[in-house]
Amino acid sequence: MDWLSPVRGVFEFIFPFLERVAVLRAILGFILVFFLPGFAWTFIFFKKISVIERVTLSFALSIAIVTLSILLLNVIFGMRITGFNSVLVIILVIIVPVVVYYLNKYIRRKKENASQE
Repeated sequence: MDWLSPVRGVFEFIFPFLERVAVLRAILGFILVFFLPGFAWTFIFFKKISVIERVTLSFALSIAIVTLSILLLNVIFGMRITGFNSVLVIILVIIVPVVVYYLNKYIRRKKENASQE
């Protein structure tokens, strides 16, 4: 039993359901690959842009970040490109900017509270 077996178990439970509902799988896959990673990174790279600009940039950033991260992990660490590995990398690419965004927000709030006291 390796450390990824609980995660793999969740995916083995979800994937058969998504196999039967192809439209739902396509919509979720499109959002997961082509929208969410770039949308999360736009909050880190671009502070004051409109919603339309953020959505447009999210598509371009998603394509670039997802493709480059999977290929770099393949070349540098020899990670095989499989569906499971790709989903894990995409989820990591989404989680990292969200954590960074909320940590920056928390630190700014702490500084503002310290300066007011």
